[in-house]
Amino acid sequence: MFKTGTYRHTDILAILRWKRGERTALTTYRPGPSQLHVLFDMPPAGDFDHEKQRPLTPTEHIKLFGRRLREVWGNRVAFVDAGCVDDKLHKEGFTRHPLTELLERARLEGAVACPAISLDHSSEYRQACRRFVERNPMLPICIRVEAKHLDSAAFQIDLRDLLGNLQCEPTRCFLVLDFKALETSIGEAQDEFVEILADRIAELPFLHNWMGFAVALSSFPTAVKLKRGEAKVYPRTDLSLYGRLISNPRALLRTPMFGDYALDTSPIEKPQRRTPSAHLRYSTPTIYAVVKGTSVKKPFGYEAIFPVADLLAAQLYFAGPSYSSGDEYIDALHKRTTSSGNAAKWRWASTDHHLKVNIDAIAEIYGLSRAPVPLHIDAPPTQGNFFSALDEVSIPSEQSSNDAAKKQE
Repeated sequence: MFKTGTYRHTDILAILRWKRGERTALTTYRPGPSQLHVLFDMPPAGDFDHEKQRPLTPTEHIKLFGRRLREVWGNRVAFVDAGCVDDKLHKEGFTRHPLTELLERARLEGAVACPAISLDHSSEYRQACRRFVERNPMLPICIRVEAKHLDSAAFQIDLRDLLGNLQCEPTRCFLVLDFKALETSIGEAQDEFVEILADRIAELPFLHNWMGFAVALSSFPTAVKLKRGEAKVYPRTDLSLYGRLISNPRALLRTPMFGDYALDTSPIEKPQRRTPSAHLRYSTPTIYAVVKGTSVKKPFGYEAIFPVADLLAAQLYFAGPSYSSGDEYIDALHKRTTSSGNAAKWRWASTDHHLKVNIDAIAEIYGLSRAPVPLHIDAPPTQGNFFSALDEVSIPSEQSSNDAAKKQE
């Protein structure tokens, strides 16, 4: 059985998009005393792929998952929510559910991917998750509970039914209370929110049996509207809310770990072809900031990021090049000692910095030493084989993919 002590309340959960910039940050962030755990929200296929320099087909999107996960996360456990690829489009070309295909691709590459599921996922998704539970008794799963679920009168019954459907005990489940993006008005009612949240935690079934427990929330704005050349600051309340929550141990029956969504809380939508604007996102324990430049269209191109870096580096909240690899890159942009990069690299720099901010903030809250601890003493269990043989589906060639894309246009 996967060790129940693997998920400590002093650890951190990062809920990330399956975007190159965010997942690359997992290879560069500077570890601290808290272990970092990751949950990927798998978006639908069709977004521009910076590695292939074109959008991926749904089949490619799923087939490349295992290799890319192994490259950025090794054989550490990663949770995967495949709800956005649970549709007819992503099932074409496969004989099994997309979730199963993703998890199996990870196994074939030596990575360890485990499913994340909520009360809203389809019956087919539940079946795929149950198959994982049956075939991999040594590995955990993640259960995501949203605010709307907690407010439902049938919540406890629904949660027990889900566990029964999956044939899974709470002792192998990592439970996440998933509040997603907080309303900006909550800053005026933090004490009330914390009091209600502590009550909801006390009412959770199997409270002390879950192998891991986290609260995920973010006050990063879901929609960012800035003018060119503007640097805008937003109050960051997610960390202060977490600090208030854990400050009264008498009212809190179990202490959760902190989780957030890096620097992107926008809803996951079907990919659209857009020309990006040069911008950088930034965080401190008390604020979020966004600095925006011009579009990367001609005549500026991707060099439009240079004035953005100049503006960010001039702010008092800029941590300086020694703080993180992302900050070092932003400073190099400011000094013109590196190339302009692209949207993926800008997201990487922002995410790398943000992970370091969270690690330092949690160390401060719990009075931990800033010295990093080893990632893992023991390697996690290997993922079991779902099938005796995985049916191979040929990946369309680049030319055929381009032809298909032209037809869609």
